[in-house]
Amino acid sequence: MRKTAVACGIAGVILLAAAGLLAFWITPAFIARLPGDSNTVRTYDGQIRSLINPAPLLQGNFAAAVKLGVPETIRRQVKVLQTSGNTALVQDASTVTAGGRQIGGLTSQYAVDRTSLEATVSHPSDWNVTNARGLTVNWPIGANQQNYLGWVRFTQTTTRLKYLRQEQHGGVNTYVYQATVPPTPIRNPQVLANLPKALPVSLLQGAARAGLAPAGLLASLAKLIPPGTVQIPAGYLYSATSTYWVAPATGVVIDVSTSETELGGIALGNKIIPVFPILVDSYKASPASVQAATTDANNGSNTITTFGITLPIVFAAVGFVLLVIAVILWLRGHGRGHGVTQVPAPPPVNVGV
Repeated sequence: MRKTAVACGIAGVILLAAAGLLAFWITPAFIARLPGDSNTVRTYDGQIRSLINPAPLLQGNFAAAVKLGVPETIRRQVKVLQTSGNTALVQDASTVTAGGRQIGGLTSQYAVDRTSLEATVSHPSDWNVTNARGLTVNWPIGANQQNYLGWVRFTQTTTRLKYLRQEQHGGVNTYVYQATVPPTPIRNPQVLANLPKALPVSLLQGAARAGLAPAGLLASLAKLIPPGTVQIPAGYLYSATSTYWVAPATGVVIDVSTSETELGGIALGNKIIPVFPILVDSYKASPASVQAATTDANNGSNTITTFGITLPIVFAAVGFVLLVIAVILWLRGHGRGHGVTQVPAPPPVNVGV
């Protein structure tokens, strides 16, 4: 019986230790974090209210340069390329298609913490990454009802991701956040590579005649441009308002709605004076992407709950019961081994009369 008690005690201790390890080490360190094979594709449907093609624009062909009311599709792929401990090298690639052809694309690489999803400088030296700050590709696993700092790829700056409320969206409980990017100079080299670095003065005059730029603004600018100037440096501004619906347990973005504007203008010193729109559009996640994100969020949440809560509770309960049984068996065995020895009574003594 003592052997059984010892076996139950050892099993109970092992299960209690396993419960603690699962809840406080294994799940946070190895399960509730960005998987090393993560590869997520999302699509977004939108409408381009105004789009300017730089090539015909520079030729003064405004009819061919300006497109209005064009449907667009955005494809975004976020993929983990490598991992090093709790740091992941993540590639964020997006393409924009309108009218059956690709009109834009942007690819960035970040080193992110696999739990907080924030950009980090703690990564292998041979990783080629953008020196970003804040959240880059997703919300943290275990998002809170608080504001976060987010990275803006176009401007290479940060913006506040403001927590608004909690609501059901796409069939799951979500936290709603909003980001507002004021007109900010575009600094991303990939974006600037597709835009003119200088604009002919004659082009600005033509833009005013075509109704792309206010005539009064150009008249004011003419006073700032030295006589005889043929070309002037160009600058570009980006602004956006985005709303995100995030599943808090996993940080998965269930849905997003964005309105953005890119403005072209004149760079005078450190100031950019906007003249005409390059891109004005709005988009949101496609129904298929919302469904896929919902599935990912539910699967991830179930996995975290199973390993972080359910199994530890089961292991702890069974371990506790086994320890109680071990104590009872040990006490019973101890009692039997130290019982009172029965001494036979002495034979009766016959007393004669």
